[in-house]
Amino acid sequence: MYDKKWEINLTNIENGVFRSMNGNADEMIAIGRVIKAGFPCSRVDVTNAKYDAIVDIGGAKKLLRIQIKGTGGKSIDFTGGGRSGKQINRESPSRVYKYTNKDCDLIIGIDTYNGDCYIIPIDDILSFGNSKSLSQLQQYRENWQSLIDMAKEVGTLKEPLTNINE
Repeated sequence: MYDKKWEINLTNIENGVFRSMNGNADEMIAIGRVIKAGFPCSRVDVTNAKYDAIVDIGGAKKLLRIQIKGTGGKSIDFTGGGRSGKQINRESPSRVYKYTNKDCDLIIGIDTYNGDCYIIPIDDILSFGNSKSLSQLQQYRENWQSLIDMAKEVGTLKEPLTNINE
């Protein structure tokens, strides 16, 4: 989007608490970006769901499930089920899993420092590892056209969208 980074945690909230708050903020910002792109989108408020939002890609009786992954680093993680913090029992078996098309239809990675979105169809991550660097995901950065293409694939768009690049 632009080079200036957003200010983060100016009030110095404890790291673990802020991490959770920041994750929620990333989800809300990503949903807002989907809406600004012209797609009705809603947050899913089910704690253990494997997706964070749903999006209507063109008015048909088809909603896409979106997993939103915030990143403050140089990569996007494609796994779920991981937990961290002092309260976690390190001796328990790992529940980490890589997302598949059984879990969601696309992943939106969001840069927590500037709001850039990476719109990645879930089938594309099948050939990726558990994470991928942002530098290797540039074709997905701000690629809102992919949502339009998904809508065309399921036959939901009746008229062509002409103002996508405006």
